[in-house]
Amino acid sequence: MPLPLQDKPPELKVGLDLSHRRQLAHEQVRLLYERLWQPLLTSVLAACLLVAAMWPVMPHGQLLGWLAAMTLVSGGRLWLAWRYHRQPEEERRRRRWLYRFAWGATLAGLLWGAAGLIMFTMEHHGQLAALAIVLTGIAAGGVTTLSSVAWIAPAYVLVVLVPLLGQLLAHGGSLALLLSAMVVLLLGLVLVTSRRLHRNITDNISLRLVVTSREQQLRVSEARYRAIFRHTPLGVMHFDRDGRVVDCNEMCLDILGTSRTRLLGMNLLTQLEDGRVTRAIRDALESGTGYFEGTYRNMFSSKQTPLRAFYSALRNESDEVVGGVGIIEDFTERKLAEETIHRQAYFDPLTELPNRRLLIETLASTIRDRRDDGRVGLVMFLDLDRFKIINDTLGHAVGDELLRQVSKRLLLSLDNDAMAARLSGDEFVVLMPALSTDRDAELGRAEHRAERLLSTLRRTYDLGGQRISVTPSIGYTLFPLGDEDVGDVLRHADTAMYQAKLKGRAQICGYEPSMQTQLSWRLEMEQALRRALAEDRLSIAIQPQLDEHERVIGGEALMRWQHPRHGWVSPEVFIAIAEESDLIVELETWMLDRCCKLLARLPVESLPRLSVNISVRHFSQPGFVEGVTWVTGTHGIDPSRLVVELTESIMIDGLEDAVERMQALKRLGVHLALDDFGTGFSSLSYLKSLPLDELKIDRSFVSNLDTDGSDAAIVETVLAMAQHLGIDVVAEGVENRAQQEYLLARGCRLFQGYHFHRPMSVEAFEALLTGSEVETEVGEG
Repeated sequence: MPLPLQDKPPELKVGLDLSHRRQLAHEQVRLLYERLWQPLLTSVLAACLLVAAMWPVMPHGQLLGWLAAMTLVSGGRLWLAWRYHRQPEEERRRRRWLYRFAWGATLAGLLWGAAGLIMFTMEHHGQLAALAIVLTGIAAGGVTTLSSVAWIAPAYVLVVLVPLLGQLLAHGGSLALLLSAMVVLLLGLVLVTSRRLHRNITDNISLRLVVTSREQQLRVSEARYRAIFRHTPLGVMHFDRDGRVVDCNEMCLDILGTSRTRLLGMNLLTQLEDGRVTRAIRDALESGTGYFEGTYRNMFSSKQTPLRAFYSALRNESDEVVGGVGIIEDFTERKLAEETIHRQAYFDPLTELPNRRLLIETLASTIRDRRDDGRVGLVMFLDLDRFKIINDTLGHAVGDELLRQVSKRLLLSLDNDAMAARLSGDEFVVLMPALSTDRDAELGRAEHRAERLLSTLRRTYDLGGQRISVTPSIGYTLFPLGDEDVGDVLRHADTAMYQAKLKGRAQICGYEPSMQTQLSWRLEMEQALRRALAEDRLSIAIQPQLDEHERVIGGEALMRWQHPRHGWVSPEVFIAIAEESDLIVELETWMLDRCCKLLARLPVESLPRLSVNISVRHFSQPGFVEGVTWVTGTHGIDPSRLVVELTESIMIDGLEDAVERMQALKRLGVHLALDDFGTGFSSLSYLKSLPLDELKIDRSFVSNLDTDGSDAAIVETVLAMAQHLGIDVVAEGVENRAQQEYLLARGCRLFQGYHFHRPMSVEAFEALLTGSEVETEVGEG
């Protein structure tokens, strides 16, 4: 009996979705075509028997014609079934195959129904009985073969039996009525049976589809589980209730450094040497979970692996522990990554010394400890003298190697509890965290320690075959002096180091509170310089530039500042103060504006060009080129009249970026000059990459032409090289006729120096251009 819907299994109810119905319909049609040759063969045999029974009483031609039609229809249905089975699965799912089958079954039913009309005879009871028996048998057979589709079987049965029933009722005899009653009863029974059979077939198909789907899901699930088990990046181990290993994946074997034959069957509770792992597994079997993290030593190979393992119990349906599973993660790469991250965060990558961050954290905790125990600590601040010159002239590779060698000497000269850190650039800090409680005694020892450190660091360095002597300036301070924090301690040591530099190279200086006055003075000067810029109290001096005929062809603009109390302040002082902050950008922006304004006022015949010095900090600003474009456009000058002077240090931190900005200025039309050329020999290799218009030989070489053969050789080399590259050369610092003639004889055609003119005010410069004899010097040169 088919199950009513409410009594059907949950799986069957779930299957009543669209996809299930489509699959069900496909299976129903498949059953129609399944072994169709058997009912067709039976049908043809039944037709032959019926023709044989009717042969004595019916016209032979009529019987043979009907038999031929039945055979033809049966052959067509058999060919249709053959075509159906030859189609691919997707094609067989189409609805057309159901309709084609229905047409074939209808034609066969109509032929059987026609037999009930043309072969009906009440005169021959034997033939009538044979006709009724064959037709009812065909109808019953149709129910068994066609009930997979609900409407085909009833339609077929009706088409087969209704003509015979009509004939019997039309005849009206007692025998005919009896036979018609029997046909009606049979028809009703066949229709009811067909409905029940259809429901059974449908339920069976649905159950089979659900089972098949569940089996497929289980196979997919098992395959997925196996894939995860085998290919997961984590080690997976399965063990039973007694702790014996049942299964494991390849990653587990790789992590533990063993083989499958050794691991399978091992009792983890009794055979492992590491008690921490055993406890974790026992915890999992007893309480449900266990955890281990640490370095695991392999009992077979002595391999040590940092790993983490999670153990969980496996339970059956009765909630009884039947085993466990372990998830194992190799920590080797993570440990290395953590160490790498720690080193990147707390150590300098070049020297491998602690960096500023680690120094500050260590110093902060040290200050707290010294306040608690009453002892003192020592901080020494070191800065290498003239490191920038070495870096610029010999290149970054040599400079980096020097820093590495300095770091090694620092480490070798320190006590075990001391720390050497690289603060930035060529600045180092030495921290001695715990000295005695006698501050006066430690102050004397600090001077001795600094002298010993100075002696160690000033020894000659071998840098790629070049022997170079480098000295540090050292400032030191004891702490705590009061309630100062880390910033205060480092600032005190830095202040002492600054005072050491003021005393000259290779000097040592201890911190004194009075030194703060010098820092205050620098801060005061910075604020005064800011006010001077805001109140437009800065001025410009211009030093003329001349050609070989001593005609003024341009000038170099120099900034001057007259302090309200201190008078004229040297540019070396206030420019250095400005370069320590972004104030230098504002000063040079102001300078560019004033120079462009002067160029706009003077005709090109009087002043073809004007040079402006630009610092590295300003040149490296993202909007520098746009700023030059704006200022030249605002004043409406030809950008080619503006010469931007850059120093060789412009290339130190990024040659490609410097060249890109210089090319942008060249596209604008601005001329470019390299100032103080010759102080960095490494720049010789840069010249072919730089879009330069002129070089300016540094005054230090020009001033010693007649006394220093090396300087003369350098000047001659620069002039020859510039002539070869097609670059103009301006000789700075020409102070006498002999220097001028020496330079002229070697091809130099542009000059600047006291021999011709000192820096002068803008008014005096304009007077010079107009032929006036007035010349006024402004401030310091």
